[in-house]
Amino acid sequence: MSPAHVFEPTYEAIKRRLMTGAWAAGARIEAARLADDLGVSMTPVRDSLYRLNGERMVDFTPGHGFHAHRLAETEFRDLLELHLILLLAALATAPRGAAASVPADQPYPDRIADLFLAIAERSANSEIVASIAAIGDRLQLSRHFDATILGEIEAEYRRIEDAVADAEPQAEVRGLLLGYHERRAHEAASYARMLGSHPGGQP
Repeated sequence: MSPAHVFEPTYEAIKRRLMTGAWAAGARIEAARLADDLGVSMTPVRDSLYRLNGERMVDFTPGHGFHAHRLAETEFRDLLELHLILLLAALATAPRGAAASVPADQPYPDRIADLFLAIAERSANSEIVASIAAIGDRLQLSRHFDATILGEIEAEYRRIEDAVADAEPQAEVRGLLLGYHERRAHEAASYARMLGSHPGGQP
């Protein structure tokens, strides 16, 4: 196993590339080239890819190596459903009060991810936080296609952000979270198609 001071930044760099669509779905990930790009040896790269395989962000097949995970329509729907369940659980167990504010100077996919984490962290349940973060990482690439598939998304984001920041009644926040997830589940086939066809590089 690689030393933590080498492994962790290598793992985070590779995961970030996956979350921003550096590889097309199903594309082979060349560990040697990646090691050169990151300026590290093959060991932390392979260790990172094996960990990401366990997190279902890459696929590993003996004899064929590592490939960027292809998110199918059914899996996308299942992830959305579980993400919603966990957010509602976080909301139900959180004390009254506003969630932490989200920095405004970030791209939309990062802002919405941070907003969901802020909701999770109010619950003070570390397992809920970790689970929402992990599912969010797997959904992050799809968030780059929200505007293309759904059209206007900033107004939706602001409604959720305002409700959470102003500590609106839980029923209102639940309704907004349900609407957010249902809207995307309804277009699951479009997401799967776009995720499967993007050529790699920033969507």
